[in-house]
Amino acid sequence: MLTFPEKIIFILLVISSLGLSWISFSKMFRVIGSGSQPINWKNVIVNWPKGFAAFIGQKTLFKTRPIIGFIHALVAWGFTFYLIVNVVDVIYGFIPDFHLLPNHFIGDAYRFFVDSFSVLVLLGVVYFLVRRFIVGDEKLATNQTVMLSDAARVGMRKDSLLVGLFIISHVGFRFLSATFEIAQHQADWSQPAATLLSGLWQNMDLSSLVLLEHISWWLALGLILGFLPYFPYSKHAHLFMGPLNFMVNIPRRSMATLEMIDFEDEKLEQYGAGQFHHLPQTQLLDAYACIQCSRCQDACPAYQTGKELSPSAIEINKRYFVNENLSKLSDGQLIDIPLTQWMLSEEAAWSCTTCGYCVEVCPVGNEPMVDILRARQDLVMMESNFPKDAMESFDKMENYGNPWGLSPQDREKWMEGRNVPLMREKKEADVLYWAGCSGAYDSRGKEISQAVVDVMNKAGVDFATLGNEETCTGDSARRIGNEYLFQMMATQNLETFEQYKFKKIVTQCPHCFSTLKNDYAELGTELDVVHHSQFIGELVSNGKIKPEPWMEDDVTYHDACYLGRHNGEYDAPRDVIQSIMKGGNLVEMEQTKEESFCCGAGGGNMWYEIDKGERINKIRFNEAASTGAKTVATACNFCNIMMEDGMKVTGHDQDMKVMDIAEMVMKGL
Repeated sequence: MLTFPEKIIFILLVISSLGLSWISFSKMFRVIGSGSQPINWKNVIVNWPKGFAAFIGQKTLFKTRPIIGFIHALVAWGFTFYLIVNVVDVIYGFIPDFHLLPNHFIGDAYRFFVDSFSVLVLLGVVYFLVRRFIVGDEKLATNQTVMLSDAARVGMRKDSLLVGLFIISHVGFRFLSATFEIAQHQADWSQPAATLLSGLWQNMDLSSLVLLEHISWWLALGLILGFLPYFPYSKHAHLFMGPLNFMVNIPRRSMATLEMIDFEDEKLEQYGAGQFHHLPQTQLLDAYACIQCSRCQDACPAYQTGKELSPSAIEINKRYFVNENLSKLSDGQLIDIPLTQWMLSEEAAWSCTTCGYCVEVCPVGNEPMVDILRARQDLVMMESNFPKDAMESFDKMENYGNPWGLSPQDREKWMEGRNVPLMREKKEADVLYWAGCSGAYDSRGKEISQAVVDVMNKAGVDFATLGNEETCTGDSARRIGNEYLFQMMATQNLETFEQYKFKKIVTQCPHCFSTLKNDYAELGTELDVVHHSQFIGELVSNGKIKPEPWMEDDVTYHDACYLGRHNGEYDAPRDVIQSIMKGGNLVEMEQTKEESFCCGAGGGNMWYEIDKGERINKIRFNEAASTGAKTVATACNFCNIMMEDGMKVTGHDQDMKVMDIAEMVMKGL
């Protein structure tokens, strides 16, 4: 199709485009390489199936917004298919009369898919442009209270428009090129859409059709060559950086489990992340992988209640910070600007409940919550800059072994009047029952602990508890950012465990459960830890207890973030609730399981207050009340506290109640 001069020009343009692309892509990877904790690229290569599956499957788009996700997937699949189409079109341009397998069903199938995906991609991109620029979907916006750079607020719209117009132009001109070619010859019903449109050109002379085909071919391929060097500057980089992100991500035992800091390493000069280059390389790659879809805001408890935090803004701010400082960063220069001045505000850092929703729903595997945890470590251990109430909680945990600041000698008071064996007397047991701080000191927590041990006694479980030897797991200390205090408390507990023999630990607190199971493993001790919903469910299924169904009214269950999203347990609590249902039903809230809305207590927020915006537990309890259920079931002491408070502030304390699943089962026994 192409003349000899055109072929020479095209080859020169390809060489120029690849050269410029090499420069821009090299800068991108040098920026990523400027972070801490280098990526192990050997492992990345081994993980190629994960990236390939994400690239081809696009299944991560369907976690939320399934209809929009499907449209986006069609665009992604179509644009991916166009990688092959572009190669075939180049061959068609260079080899006279070339057609891919003419008069063969494989060739016909290829042309049918090109034709179909061209239309689907064009319709999909038009839909997204209308959604963003005409309809103005509020899910794509970011609250003005959130720290989002001015460059990002303007640049995101420009970038979206540029990318959208690029795809429409590239695919559109290629589609037009096909129509002009068909008009020169005869109808090709393996390309129904192009054939239908080619009817518009029937009255054109051959030379005009040939000219228009050439122009369309050049515009379609030329746009690719022109856009390729710009890829690293555009959000369209997520097309290939998203799959790469799945390949480089380091497996975590749970979403909030970070690597241990070696405080005995005298070479360490930085704890956490206070500046750009302190962030690990995987976290810098997140910025390039970000789609800027803002799905992570949809159920972020801080964002949805008017706080300054947006997980999406964290990644977008990183991206625009890179674009604004690309030359310096790619040259290895350190930019001495605190993260809290451009990535997220201090209030935003403390607003996070570490619920994990942002990590759960991100289509490209980003971890903005991990950025927050690292920023907290810097603020606490390097800057000594954190909420006053958090400081008081640190003091109480360090001096009293619990964030309530109550006497360690009072840990056993909840046991009064009950048969609760102590490890210091038994020395060994099948089950070590871990009551936790809330289970020992909080008034409702005590009742839950009593219900748990009553169930164990009914089932004849061989168990014992540490009593006054138990101390805080350090969960809140670690999530707030005081890694040193966490390791000190964890070491103390592990030394206590070594004195006794037990097979497993059972606890009703998902925070204790996750910390003992996942965080302590980072210290080198693998513990068999079971949540009380799992343990009680097993007792019921094995027939060791047979609770009498008694619940006549509807029940709704609030998913605890550290049991659900952090550890993947959604069924056990529901199975336990079903065992006592008589006339009522278990009804789900609008936001449930993977998409559940947090109670507001996680990430240390139990111990300090962010006054801005609405109260998280109020929003959640209103959602529970909207189900019409009379009882809100919980499987977490913190959730129980927050739901009961939400019940009172929403005025439902006269017509609703909050119960832990252990209390519900015990009532049936």
